[in-house]
Amino acid sequence: MTVAVLGGGISGLAAAHYMKLLNPASQVILLEASQRLGGWIKSTTFEDGTLYEQGPRTLRVVGNAGANTLVLAENLGLTEKIINVNYSHPSAKNRMIQVDGQLHKLPNSLQTAMKKLPPFSKPLAISALNDLRAKKVVNTDESLYSFVNRRFGSQVAKYAIDPLARGVFAGNARDLSVKSLAKRLHEVEQSYGSVLLGMLRDRKNAEKGDSELLKSKLVQKARREKWAVWSLKGGLETLVTTLAQKVEDSGVDIQKNTPVTTILQSGPKLMVLTEKMQIEVDRVISCIPSNHLSAALKHNHKDLSQLLSSIPYATVGVVTLEYSGQLMNEVAFGYLVPSSEPCKILGVIFDTCTFPQGNRTIFTVMMGGYWFKEFFGENPSQETLFNIAVSEIRKMLKVNESPVRYVVNILRDCIPQYIVGHSEAVHNARRLIKEQNIPLTLAGNSYDGVGVNDAIMSAKRAVLSQ
Repeated sequence: MTVAVLGGGISGLAAAHYMKLLNPASQVILLEASQRLGGWIKSTTFEDGTLYEQGPRTLRVVGNAGANTLVLAENLGLTEKIINVNYSHPSAKNRMIQVDGQLHKLPNSLQTAMKKLPPFSKPLAISALNDLRAKKVVNTDESLYSFVNRRFGSQVAKYAIDPLARGVFAGNARDLSVKSLAKRLHEVEQSYGSVLLGMLRDRKNAEKGDSELLKSKLVQKARREKWAVWSLKGGLETLVTTLAQKVEDSGVDIQKNTPVTTILQSGPKLMVLTEKMQIEVDRVISCIPSNHLSAALKHNHKDLSQLLSSIPYATVGVVTLEYSGQLMNEVAFGYLVPSSEPCKILGVIFDTCTFPQGNRTIFTVMMGGYWFKEFFGENPSQETLFNIAVSEIRKMLKVNESPVRYVVNILRDCIPQYIVGHSEAVHNARRLIKEQNIPLTLAGNSYDGVGVNDAIMSAKRAVLSQ
């Protein structure tokens, strides 16, 4: 069997890895459009040892997807390179939001949920009880904001869900799909009429731990020690480089600087065309963004191409600022900014609160997202984004020094937006593929979750699905 894996990001590398594990005799070619592997994962280490993460920076442990990535790291021999913080660490507990020019710590325990903490006008526990009185609305999907507003009240939607959507998805909670991003909450409301009662009554259908994954010593250690997040010495790109080497050693043909232009069906096979070559394969596992795949399919599969093109993307400006000395008065993960605030910032991550790097303070300032073009136009200068980031740090964190080093990145179309109807669009795309007998499998963060863990798990399932 000859398999083409499209995309050399973490999901493409994972797909190639799992394909060779499942079928060592298969011929696998991996096609990456750019000159580097890893996609949005990018770790930069300077000559003095300082590390900047310019994309994802930590991985969560929870769920089967979290356990699966730990098992992958363990199998790649990375156990000794893992660094982690547990749930008791201040950076795991302390998360803030910016409202009316002030930073407010979000409740992080049952005790604090019972207190009235600004900007909330009543304890979060009282807001939670609103769910018991809220009426069930029968639907197949709705926006995340609408769902939370109905069930838990406007302040929870405005000050908790809205900034969370901006921080995780760089998106607008009023557009994002509750079915895609909080599927279980939507399901229990539809079944039981209440989220709280439904979660209690439907515990048997909660995600159960995969018994094979739970056998891992590393997974057992992480759960026993209550890890909140983990990373690797040298940054998350250590996972990419190690996995890429493993994939190459297993016989996968990795072709960089090879964007796919067209995919044509030729009987039971697919013809993959690039500017440099054309390859006839038995199967394609696509881990490239859905809009790129849509363009490649438009000549031969217009209906599928149109479905894939319906998934929008958000662009994020990311500015890493490094300052000399320890400048934080309080250790925290960082803060997020609700869309109701007159601010171009999505949030600020306090990098060196989670993983210290000597006598320096590093912040990552995220901006734009869903609102990028509205705030900055098509092509803002790096100087513009840098000045906005520095101004934010001075205003909110009272850091008046100038940064000693910085990096500005514009991550164009980096996060797919799971808008209302996303699950249906993905289901219909996969149904079309099956009905038309196209030897194509969809994987990666365009479909089944935007996080690194989700992307890896999506790749694994794509390999196992055939």
